[in-house]
Amino acid sequence: MPIQRIVMLFIIGLFTSCSVFNPSVMLRTRKDFQFDQFSSTGPDSSYRISPNDILHVRILSNNGESLVSMTSNLNNSGTNTGQGTGQDGIQIQVEYDGTAKFPLIGRVDLRGKTRREAEDLLQEKYSYYRVDPFVTLRITNRKVIVFPGTGNNAQIVDFTGDNMSLLEALAKVGGISNTGKAKRIKLIRGDLKNPKVYKINLSTLEGMKEADLALQAGDIIYVDPYEDPAQLFNRNIAPYLTIFTTIATIVTSVALIISLTK
Repeated sequence: MPIQRIVMLFIIGLFTSCSVFNPSVMLRTRKDFQFDQFSSTGPDSSYRISPNDILHVRILSNNGESLVSMTSNLNNSGTNTGQGTGQDGIQIQVEYDGTAKFPLIGRVDLRGKTRREAEDLLQEKYSYYRVDPFVTLRITNRKVIVFPGTGNNAQIVDFTGDNMSLLEALAKVGGISNTGKAKRIKLIRGDLKNPKVYKINLSTLEGMKEADLALQAGDIIYVDPYEDPAQLFNRNIAPYLTIFTTIATIVTSVALIISLTK
């Protein structure tokens, strides 16, 4: 095979291989990848409790009597391990199956419930033990990871209120970087072994509907990066091409010398 043809095939192979041409890009998806779809009613605007959330719960009666202080003996005896206590409330972790263990009422399934739905459910369950219980709940550990389109600008963002939208999270990291693709944003949610992956386009006003969705704790927001092809070539292809061209020149010279000596 002529040396020129080998060189040409080598160059074509480099350009058609994304992993070589731009090896720093993360979380690639195949061209035929099927992204998950939001529900027909549109993105949810309320945060929903998920496994590993940390809940700060105050359980009171309407006359101000603290149910937590009455049940603190449960915690002191070790039957309520892992739950912080105090007059200001208790701290409880939502476990892997979406349940959380509370004083008196035991385990309650909170997965997928909004804060208000969880408060109503707990008030209902505590009504068997106290008259007109009053429950307040807040989620304290919610974070998302944002890759705004440039690898060295990734940040972990804390929730500051009940809900945080995709647009708010991007704003907290300074917006989409000038090397990010606004039309190709991936939202990765759930178990990382089998996550749901949504594709969002913020390059149009139509995409703003999806930008209003409520983020969940542990969400990953990844803005696909764009880089100038000339810069990519100089950084990732040119060194290989120089080495290959040098080898090809040596091989050609050796072949020419051999042919002349015959």
